[in-house]
Amino acid sequence: MKRERQIFNSAIYEEFYEGRHFIRSGLIMGIIFSLVCGFLVTVSGQWLLIYEGLCLIGVMLVPWQILGVTAAGLAGIIALLIPKSFPGQPMTGWSSKLGLTNQPTASVNYLLVLVLIIFMTGLFIRANGGRFDSPAISRNKRNNKVAVYPFNELTIMPFLMLLPGDWFKSGFSFIPLFQLNGHSFAVLLVPVLIGLKLTVRKSNPREFFKNLGKLMLVVAGIGVLMVVGVMINHALALPAMLCLMICYYGVVVITKRRDLKQSFEYSEVMDGIRVIGIRPGTPAAKMNLSVGDVILTVNDIQVTNEDQFYRALSTSPTYCRFKVRDRNDQLKMTESAIFKNSPHEIGVKTYSQSIK
Repeated sequence: MKRERQIFNSAIYEEFYEGRHFIRSGLIMGIIFSLVCGFLVTVSGQWLLIYEGLCLIGVMLVPWQILGVTAAGLAGIIALLIPKSFPGQPMTGWSSKLGLTNQPTASVNYLLVLVLIIFMTGLFIRANGGRFDSPAISRNKRNNKVAVYPFNELTIMPFLMLLPGDWFKSGFSFIPLFQLNGHSFAVLLVPVLIGLKLTVRKSNPREFFKNLGKLMLVVAGIGVLMVVGVMINHALALPAMLCLMICYYGVVVITKRRDLKQSFEYSEVMDGIRVIGIRPGTPAAKMNLSVGDVILTVNDIQVTNEDQFYRALSTSPTYCRFKVRDRNDQLKMTESAIFKNSPHEIGVKTYSQSIK
């Protein structure tokens, strides 16, 4: 919203978006997944320390393009490799000083956590990606203004997990413990990072992210099959995790390349006004307009700049009619009632409104 107001003096994102975003995509999703499958996931203390450490480092030091999935995948791989690569188990020795024990955890659990985080990331992107057409202004090779659509959203999702052993008993007696077949387990709500950083340059943002989210759900489906295979043969856990992470990265890279290969650009035009943003709840949102459309006429008056646009809107104080050329060069007519005596609140964002 700060970036939007620097560019346009207004924001497409709704008020209190951050809070709504956390409740809808973090808290509620976390509760649902915890109730459905939380008790199926058991991770070791090693995995928990590695995962939270990677998330902390990632948030503080590097962009989070693939942070959530990367942290979960690397934590699982490291947790699987440490007992094999380090006979002395230095992490176990270090953790024992904190009162931790290292009761073995089935390797399939690390793969299951990765599958769940990919699945939740896919749902998160489908629900939020391109939901608000919030543009940023860039320049193309010809130095013309071009709108791009960044998606920089990250949320924390509380997810219920089980940790074997009773190492919480002495220092954290308030954490519930229970026993199953003679083994003790601690019940924890682990903060899981979900999010993505990606910029759409040529595709329709909403369609781009819906497709990306769908492909991630397909990858998660492949992961479920891998989980079944690892349950049969535990030796497949490490190659399965590596393969699943490669599939995830491949989906992101392929989708991004498809976007860049398109010939369309959200650039300025000379024969009309390019729509680069639509504020929700305004007349423009009800007029079947899309980002990328070019408004050619308003109330049968040709427009090529902001002054002409609002002057033409003022010719009819409660109603407007647009002739529009879409991103496929097809013409269409659209019309709507507007806010009485407030044509400036039509809800369309254009380059002429940009400060920069």
